[in-house]
Amino acid sequence: MLAAREEGGPIMAFGVILALISIAVLAGAAIQGSFGFGYALVLVPTLALLYPKAIPITPLLLLLLMTLYMTIREWGSIDVKAFLLNTSGRIVGAVAGAVILQLIPAESLSSLLGVLIVVAALLSFFNPSLEPSKKTQVAGGIASGIMGTTVAIGGPPLALVYQDRPGPQLRSTLAISFGIGAIASLVALTVAGRVEGWHFLLALKLLPALLAGLWASRWAIKFLDERWLRPAILVFAALAGVVVIILGPLG
Repeated sequence: MLAAREEGGPIMAFGVILALISIAVLAGAAIQGSFGFGYALVLVPTLALLYPKAIPITPLLLLLLMTLYMTIREWGSIDVKAFLLNTSGRIVGAVAGAVILQLIPAESLSSLLGVLIVVAALLSFFNPSLEPSKKTQVAGGIASGIMGTTVAIGGPPLALVYQDRPGPQLRSTLAISFGIGAIASLVALTVAGRVEGWHFLLALKLLPALLAGLWASRWAIKFLDERWLRPAILVFAALAGVVVIILGPLG
């Protein structure tokens, strides 16, 4: 529908669709600002239905801005060692993801990735404690980079790796990791010739909704950090896996 508007379609249709995408951005930003991930779980399916050409560029542009805010908000809680480990993996995964997109359609890859995330989330329900090793942190970063670049949902692998970390540490460490990862993915996609000017214009139009969602997230943080953060992470990770599986046919 947005494409029809660009070709001279009715302005009202564009306004309605932009409003629906803005609501998804607001909800996604509120979720990620509270849990540390989850924004793409809401936004990407919405874009897949309304404007699939925007995936993954526009979600990555908004993610870059959101993670900058979240990194600054809880700067003192960042786990530097964890950040370096998973970011090294994320950069490798971003490059691999861009290469994979040239060889394999994203819809063919998404089902496998989604199943792996759902299985990992379900297994985590039966493992009350997880202390990530260097290998699992790097592997989580690679998986996050591949998923972020191919289907714009890169949060679940790292969220599962760090599910037992305190709320401020989890959110801030994932935020700076996702921010660097978003830059790596955007650079890789630019080199692949997939980034266009209209991606930036759409992201600018959605920026007010992003800021509103981040503002709303401040009220949920205290409640979640007290007892509900880990269960929420596992539920949203499993849902994200299901969404990735569904996105295959939609793509």
